[in-house]
Amino acid sequence: MPMAKCALTGTPGVGKTTVSDLLRKEGYDVLDLNRFIRKKGLLEEKDIKRGSFNVDTEALGERFKKEGKKTDIVEGHLSHHLELSHTIVLRCSPPELKERMRNKGWDEKKIEENAEAEALDVILVQAIGICDEVYEINTTEKTPNEVKESIKDILKGSTKGYKPGKIDWSEEYL
Repeated sequence: MPMAKCALTGTPGVGKTTVSDLLRKEGYDVLDLNRFIRKKGLLEEKDIKRGSFNVDTEALGERFKKEGKKTDIVEGHLSHHLELSHTIVLRCSPPELKERMRNKGWDEKKIEENAEAEALDVILVQAIGICDEVYEINTTEKTPNEVKESIKDILKGSTKGYKPGKIDWSEEYL
């Protein structure tokens, strides 16, 4: 039995945290997976080249099963690695993603890495390979409130228009 209703995932910078904050304000119980990972000591060695810490996703899944709380949404770019009832992948066009990340002061190398990952559908492909039910939302031209409403629609079972495969950044990025 899944501990949570859904994973909210996507490349860093697509809007997961912003939308999660809005959902919390409406009473949804949202677990910050990055905070859970730090709190449970699941960070592994730092990948100096990429400037980020590694996480053993299998160990994360096991720890979440044992110690994760029942919640509405698990938010984080690794949340699709957990056994949840369904997964929502937030997407953003690579040029807009770069702009968002620059505005947040991200390092140019990380910006390029994440824009490339988004263009290549890395998280979406992973989610489809792991999860039974996957939906995607294009956040590029939506306000955070519009994205929040789309997530609420999916949580209520209204999934038309959110099936994966409609978003393709390859032409735009390459």
